[in-house]
Amino acid sequence: MSITAHEAPPDIWTWRHPEGRLLSAVVGVGALATATALAGPVTWTFWAGLIGPDLAFLKGRGRPTKGPGYVPTETVGLYNDLHHPIAPAATIALGLVTLNQPLVVGGLGWLAHIAIDRATGIGLRHPDGHIH
Repeated sequence: MSITAHEAPPDIWTWRHPEGRLLSAVVGVGALATATALAGPVTWTFWAGLIGPDLAFLKGRGRPTKGPGYVPTETVGLYNDLHHPIAPAATIALGLVTLNQPLVVGGLGWLAHIAIDRATGIGLRHPDGHIH
């Protein structure tokens, strides 16, 4: 099934309904609280996870877009990959299996970023670069 410019990309974590946004807010706050309890709010892995996903915007810096609210189309794939919850979940799991606290904390920061985006109504990007 192909996605048109007017369809949202597939996302198992909905941000389109109040219940999904509330769940996302709970997950985001929980991830932030857990990361802070594990390592404090000033660890570099926490901040890398929290801020890192939006570094995808740098890929398209200076390139033309279709207008406000859009990113360049070549940025969409990286943006969507970094804003999908499977990646931080895998990072957290790897950190737990290897007893690597910085990985767990970084993964929790990353998960918090995605969850807060979803709670505020920001989902994945369409192929044309527009947010849902």
